[in-house]
Amino acid sequence: MNKNVCIILATYNGEKYLKQQLKSLYGQSYKDFQIIVRDDSSSDGTKNILNQYGMIVLESQQNLGAKKSFATLLEYALQNSTSEYFMFCDQDDVWEEDKIEKTLTKMKELEDKYLELPLLVHTDLKVTGESLNILGKSMWSYEHINPNINSLNRLLIQNTVTGCTMMINRRLAQMCLPIPDSCVMHDWWIGLVASEFGKIGCLDEATMSYRQHSSNSIGAKGFSYIDILKKGFSIFLNRNLYIKYLAMNIAQARVFLDMYRNKLDVNTIEMLESFVSIETKSFWKKRKILFKYKLLKQGFMRNIGLFSKI
Repeated sequence: MNKNVCIILATYNGEKYLKQQLKSLYGQSYKDFQIIVRDDSSSDGTKNILNQYGMIVLESQQNLGAKKSFATLLEYALQNSTSEYFMFCDQDDVWEEDKIEKTLTKMKELEDKYLELPLLVHTDLKVTGESLNILGKSMWSYEHINPNINSLNRLLIQNTVTGCTMMINRRLAQMCLPIPDSCVMHDWWIGLVASEFGKIGCLDEATMSYRQHSSNSIGAKGFSYIDILKKGFSIFLNRNLYIKYLAMNIAQARVFLDMYRNKLDVNTIEMLESFVSIETKSFWKKRKILFKYKLLKQGFMRNIGLFSKI
């Protein structure tokens, strides 16, 4: 397998949308790519659709979920291909025909500046309904996200890297593995590694349609003042939800510290140690830690929620 770009595709009971996604992949303007698929024990016609194409399909009798499926795929692709770049693909989206070409061009720009570093490029996307009707022309605008705020301290609290828009180079793929079970999601973990040890580039252009439907595992969430009013401020009233998500962030930070401690500088170790112990601190000490290390979400309202519930 000597294609320059390797697309890793995770499928699970995706027969409803899969053909449309595959059509968009094989219609790409950039042709030097291969697709490796892992099917997560589908019970519908997904496997029959995959068998119609000349792809490598990793089958399993065990349902691992999206995070572990992509981790398994990346490990396999790294070991069994000579590809220099890896892209992540969901089964129910639709890629613009120049998605690979434009993302790779941005990656090459980063490589010219940062030779030999682990690199990640991600793009904006269009948020669509089940029939690809546009709900938002820009997910970054839809969720009020600035993708250029991507330092480690900020990403520890809030992920801004959407996996299905990512391209990573081989060096980053090597460095982020193994993707630990205790990370929140594979794309979040890879973003953390890239922010600390490499560089993250953003392409301010929607390169795909991100389909929202009842089976989405995560999905896009509008976050404007109107959204907050529509929800009756329930997003801010549920302290248990904030604590749950914070615990997941802390667990991810802890394993990051454990895995990379020997590669981190003293200040970063101090920040991570303070964050992973934040649950044991007093009311004011918790807030002092967040302020000191700028462990903040994006947006005033998100931070009001964070500081009022922690």
